[in-house]
Amino acid sequence: MIHRNTPSFRLLIAVLAMPLAASAGERITPPEAGPPPLATPRPDEGTLEHWMQGIDGMRRLPVAGVHMVQAGERVFFVSTNGRYVFLGAAIDLWNGERLTSLAEADRWLERLDPARLKLDVGDLGALDVGAGAQEVRIFVDPQCTQCADLLDQIAALTPAERAPYRFRLIPLAVLGQPSVAIVVRLNCLAETDRARATEALLTHQFETLPGASGTCGQGALQRALVTAQLLGIDRVPFLIAPDGRLQAGAPMNLPLWLQGDDA
Repeated sequence: MIHRNTPSFRLLIAVLAMPLAASAGERITPPEAGPPPLATPRPDEGTLEHWMQGIDGMRRLPVAGVHMVQAGERVFFVSTNGRYVFLGAAIDLWNGERLTSLAEADRWLERLDPARLKLDVGDLGALDVGAGAQEVRIFVDPQCTQCADLLDQIAALTPAERAPYRFRLIPLAVLGQPSVAIVVRLNCLAETDRARATEALLTHQFETLPGASGTCGQGALQRALVTAQLLGIDRVPFLIAPDGRLQAGAPMNLPLWLQGDDA
């Protein structure tokens, strides 16, 4: 048993707080054969101290309870409570990438491959601004101040700045019951008048939205919430750029961010 006052427990807590660092990697294809059999562990391999020796860094993966650890050229995975160590290759199926280092993890934690993900945000109640070829998917809560600021940035784009893009605004109710009520009414209105629903979202004018009866607007709300959970969205606004870059929180300069020059 690992007690809270042992060196191994304190070391685990310390590495969980290590910062991220971005780097590059290369694309691979999944191996045809399975991983080689594990060697018989040495007696000291059953201790947390053994696996925590020489740690260069640790990253929390976007899946509950798993951290990626790198110690020299060795990569392994540790449960959040330090009880389990997992050996072997990890492949990010959403991006088609093998995670062989923290540099690879950093690179792919911050982006998704839109072509592989095949996310149809129309099913999530997306309201569109613009008709460009490049899709920008944005999850917003109507009660969110940063979301309102971001929507103002979109409205302020010049025709030339807006022309390449199609902003797909997904109403997401994560800030309490008032948000749920507004999103349901927005979704319900969009079923009959998308232009009016889009205008209400862009101008933050929700007081005059018509009511929603029965289950109207609830299906898109539920699908958006499930999708947000699957994507690991824990902050709004949340943006997915046309090239798959992820942005939690509003960019300081939207036009520059769209071009990949600013976060």
